[in-house]
Amino acid sequence: MVDIMITGDAGKIHAVYHKSAVAGAPLAVVLSGNPRQKHHMNDRVSYAMFRAFMDVGFSVLRFNYRGVNDSEGSIGTTADNMLDIATVIDWIQNNNEDSDVIWLAGNGLGAWYVLQAMMRRPEVSGFVLVSPDPSLSDYTFLSPRPNRGLLIQGAMESDDAKGYAAHLTQLLKKAQIDLETIRVKNSDQDYTNPPDLRQMYNDLKAYVGRENAQDKLL
Repeated sequence: MVDIMITGDAGKIHAVYHKSAVAGAPLAVVLSGNPRQKHHMNDRVSYAMFRAFMDVGFSVLRFNYRGVNDSEGSIGTTADNMLDIATVIDWIQNNNEDSDVIWLAGNGLGAWYVLQAMMRRPEVSGFVLVSPDPSLSDYTFLSPRPNRGLLIQGAMESDDAKGYAAHLTQLLKKAQIDLETIRVKNSDQDYTNPPDLRQMYNDLKAYVGRENAQDKLL
């Protein structure tokens, strides 16, 4: 994996990129949590998501939103962050023109951004939501968009978070999107204990590997 700087709307976006050795390998972009809550591309959950895609054979990229660590500019609004997301998706696609599969994965606020981006990018093949932020309630942007994805939660997350996941599942179902849910036993939303983080990584890798293998049979 290599550090790269991608030209964005507010300056350079700092990213880490792994290029698969397999020609035409599927692509993935990892979205970290809320930068105003100190989340970044090298936090434990973002790195675990990145490694799961990398270890199942994807070319994968993770990055810092504007204003975070070495990414230039000031911490932005939702609209600003969505511009950064669009920029890095364009970059990985332009540098892998032989690939026609791309997945998005996000944690916390990044999970909400995943769904926003998926509605704007019809080429997105699948998605992963890790402990989505239950304080976000605006899903008016959802529209019918056949797809499938995975939601991973800690089994020890709050009742509000679990109720939120059930509500989100129903919203996505109405939009023709299938959502599989896995709860990591004894884990909180930060996957604080190393075995919990490892289980989250294993669950994500198994799901993505299975779904991508099914795609290859079509």
